[in-house]
Amino acid sequence: MMTVSVVIPFYNESESIKETLSCLDNQEYSPHEVIFVDSGSTDNTSEIINNHIDKLNKNNYRVIYCGEMSPSSSLNRGIKESSSELIAYIDCGLNIPSNWLIESLGIMETHNCGIVSLRIKTNGTSLIDKSFIAQTYGLASHTTCLPGSLIKKSVIEQIGGLITKTRASYDVDFINKIKKNNIKRVINTKTIINYFGVNYADNLISGSKKVYSYSLNAWNAEGDYKPYIYLLSLSVLFISYIYDLHYHAIIAYFALRGYITPIIKSKIISFFSEPSLLFTMPITGLIIDVSRLTGYIKSYKFHD
Repeated sequence: MMTVSVVIPFYNESESIKETLSCLDNQEYSPHEVIFVDSGSTDNTSEIINNHIDKLNKNNYRVIYCGEMSPSSSLNRGIKESSSELIAYIDCGLNIPSNWLIESLGIMETHNCGIVSLRIKTNGTSLIDKSFIAQTYGLASHTTCLPGSLIKKSVIEQIGGLITKTRASYDVDFINKIKKNNIKRVINTKTIINYFGVNYADNLISGSKKVYSYSLNAWNAEGDYKPYIYLLSLSVLFISYIYDLHYHAIIAYFALRGYITPIIKSKIISFFSEPSLLFTMPITGLIIDVSRLTGYIKSYKFHD
């Protein structure tokens, strides 16, 4: 069986790093090494990890300090420093089942694939968190994601690593390049990951900031068409204003963004059992759209 290097980029994760360490310690399959990549943290996350290493004599755990870097840049750095044939990428703050590595390894061997990915279940905690989740990933849905993936290092080298000019769209870019290169990807349906606490954001301001930062330089991600869709939608709104149809457009927008979109993404109607969501859903939808559009327009000049 090929050896595995777990790579975990982090930035100010002192509140969740102990849970992440516990999940890694309890894996049924012990990885060859675990590389934590510090993206310029200003808290004591690195100290907590190093204390854990010393206390439990985890000689296969180590921290690499990289300074201020994007998550994808940190991930690339960790992959470069790794010594295994397989890379297991995971983020902090995720509840990782103990069968994560052993199940994914078995699937990769059985199907002879280049990448095995997991699904993440998004529930949300507070009312605002649930609203953001319903508008993005879907409430109580299972979404296939890049974090948690087990990837052959040769595949990563073939793709050329992860793009570094985006805050979040690097995963979309990577998966689209996987498809473009006809690399086989299998989903590990036996292992579901979820968040320990807040799934997206616990207040409107932090949610807006997160959406904005995630949208910067999304133009650089291959196969991410959301920036173009948003600009097209803005053009439609402008045309509706010219032809004095703006009231109809506003009503249609709030119906679509406030209720239809989250229902489709969540694939359930049960969240309507929580009446407060009927009021917060349109608000979070509007915040997401304004923040995304601002990020897209702000970073358009950097598009190559």
